[in-house]
Amino acid sequence: MFILKSLVILGLLGALAAAHFVVPNDDQDMSGLTVNSIPYSTRVKYMRLANQALYEQSGPCPFAAYGTIIVNHTSDEIVCRGANFRTGDPTIHGEISAINACTAVFVAKNMTATQIYAAWGQLSIYTNAESCPMCASAIRWSGFKEYIYGTTIQHNYNVGWGVITLSSYDVFQQTRQLPGYQTMMLGQILTNETDPLFSWQYNESYPCPNGCSRGYSPSRGYKTCFAPNATIS
Repeated sequence: MFILKSLVILGLLGALAAAHFVVPNDDQDMSGLTVNSIPYSTRVKYMRLANQALYEQSGPCPFAAYGTIIVNHTSDEIVCRGANFRTGDPTIHGEISAINACTAVFVAKNMTATQIYAAWGQLSIYTNAESCPMCASAIRWSGFKEYIYGTTIQHNYNVGWGVITLSSYDVFQQTRQLPGYQTMMLGQILTNETDPLFSWQYNESYPCPNGCSRGYSPSRGYKTCFAPNATIS
């Protein structure tokens, strides 16, 4: 009985510790700032377009609500888009999807590998949630000029997502020896609009986004959000 009580107490202490876990160096709020002569209003515009890219590719309330765009600020245009796609390939996160899409665009323009490598340093990648360590590493290996994200890993951890609790800041700190451009990181842009996209998946009382409604999902075992006229599974 003593052992059982001890295990229960340890379990409760573990749950309490998890509930109060703080992701180190994950408060990198750059909202409201002008960086590289680009006003904050432009950052907001493109973060909203990252959300829009998600909706266009995956519907109004996809469970994995990660949307990405890659932007050329010199010409003020989106070069390519990406989202988390359920292809069976676990590496196809929104950022990897967008990088692959841009690579295809560059190849179609008959750019050489050297030219493609150089092109990344002129581009900015916007993602509506902070990148996992895999994608943050891919961003640094690509040598993007800028990396802009919305919702933090800390937020997604707090609302129930399974995440790797390593901030982009800490990933970037370990990449200073990489050749090429040292990517500028701008965090927590437009979180008042990105956070709700990641807050409903594990909380049945949280409002569904974009006109979606809750229905019981047999595959998940609880009520989740579905687009109008979607097939519930």
